Amino acid sequence: MATCALAVLATGAYLLLAHTPVGMFLIVFKQNPGRFDRKSLDGLAERVRLMGLMPGEQKEFRVDTLSDANSIRPLKPGTIVARGQGIGHMWAEVSRDGKLKVVVETRDLGHAGEYGFAYSDVPLLPEPFGTGGAWFSIDVPGRLNLVQPSMKVDDHWWKVEYNLD
Repeated sequence: MATCALAVLATGAYLLLAHTPVGMFLIVFKQNPGRFDRKSLDGLAERVRLMGLMPGEQKEFRVDTLSDANSIRPLKPGTIVARGQGIGHMWAEVSRDGKLKVVVETRDLGHAGEYGFAYSDVPLLPEPFGTGGAWFSIDVPGRLNLVQPSMKVDDHWWKVEYNLD
């Protein structure tokens, strides 16, 4: 009986937090890419490198399990990823001089933004974005390219987001 009551209470709390103005207020705590897991993210970037993109080529991928680089598969050109379904969407490109850039979407909150991590073989230099001065963009494939200076992880990785629609 106590287990049933606890389950009902937990379900009620979830519904209250997820589907009411209280839950909408709490979404700000989810507006980030999540934990930076270097081992998994480095593995994804290296797996894409092994897929042999040609210099100048851009390609989109889907990774079914973010911690499993073997679950990466190419997306067919023109594939549309539905709003809110972008977790695991990846963009990659190899520059004309053979440098790899990869973006991995780790959280998709629909209209509340998309979040992930961007990798580059060479350090990326943020360029001012818009007129406010707080946001910058970095030159990576895909739409997750907005950053602030505090979002730099190291010389190769950035936290990135897209929240313009």
